[in-house]
Amino acid sequence: MVESANMAGGSLAEFDIGPKERKASTAIESTYATIRSRIINGTYPQGSKLHLETLKSSLCVSGSTLREALTRLIGDRLVIAEGQKGFSVAPMSLCDLDDLTNARITLETNALMESIKLGGGDWEDCLVVCFRRLARAQVRLEADPAGAFEAWELRNKEFHHALMAASPSKWLANFREILFHNSERYRRLSGTEGPPPVEVHEEHEAIFEAAISRDVERAVSALAHHIRRSANVIRSNGLLEGDEPVAQRLDARRPPPPAA
Repeated sequence: MVESANMAGGSLAEFDIGPKERKASTAIESTYATIRSRIINGTYPQGSKLHLETLKSSLCVSGSTLREALTRLIGDRLVIAEGQKGFSVAPMSLCDLDDLTNARITLETNALMESIKLGGGDWEDCLVVCFRRLARAQVRLEADPAGAFEAWELRNKEFHHALMAASPSKWLANFREILFHNSERYRRLSGTEGPPPVEVHEEHEAIFEAAISRDVERAVSALAHHIRRSANVIRSNGLLEGDEPVAQRLDARRPPPPAA
């Protein structure tokens, strides 16, 4: 029965998809991935317009392929549609960052608890390998934050994925993926324009050691603190346009000193 079900949902079902449909699907996936990457790395800045004709020409895709890719990016909350005004890159704000941070903490800490309780030897082995790779990438990031960020972000994503890999819910994994990609824009801002991220490795190490030790309470606390890092760095250093550092805002609110 299982084999029959797998065939019905797998190789036999593929006979219904012709070369034309598969090519169209591949084009949509490629276009979606390219635009998403350019939004995340800042090539398409927050709030900027996404002109369809320009994108069609530069990406060499049809209008229908482009619109399908943009529709998926709207679902990811990376693109917004403004009626007759067209498409634009979703803006970044402290309000959005706080909401995103809280959502990530809720989903990721629950997934981490499940992984610690359900993960076996394979989960531990994968986590060890991913942590070691991330540690090496961290050294390069501290030496060259802008130049090494891409490689570090890949290892960072692998590590976070490994932490939660034993969590069984595929739906929640999908939501976590969306949140993680959205938060990457903010991580890039704090990692490349903020102060040197010298404490990040210590936070990763604390999460790793607690998870390997199966210490749920300590692991969850360390992960929540770590996820809040970008928000704290961005807020305290005024890294979003129009935001002042906290110290400056507090100084502005203080009454002037009495006249001598």
